[in-house]
Amino acid sequence: MSAGAPPEPYRVVYSGRVRQRLRALADVASDRGDGEAFIAAVREFDRRLLLYPQFGEQLTDLRHEPGQMWVGSVRPLTMRYAVFDERRMVVVAAIPVLMPRAK
Repeated sequence: MSAGAPPEPYRVVYSGRVRQRLRALADVASDRGDGEAFIAAVREFDRRLLLYPQFGEQLTDLRHEPGQMWVGSVRPLTMRYAVFDERRMVVVAAIPVLMPRAK
């Protein structure tokens, strides 16, 4: 029995504002001492969004086209994003949030 082909990855699109904010948050995280954790969280987010963007909590169904809004967290980062399963696409347009530093 041969295994089937792996599922097609989702196409992940980050808005310009999100990319800019991630760069700014990287500086904030670095200044407060958890820059490495922040970079690891960004990489993990990208990995998850490519493979299984439904890892977070579904917030709502979208009205204008089939899709859902989700929120996901990978400490110290939280992001909201839209998942369009039919197009295998994820759009990250909401400004990411840096969680308080764990003590």
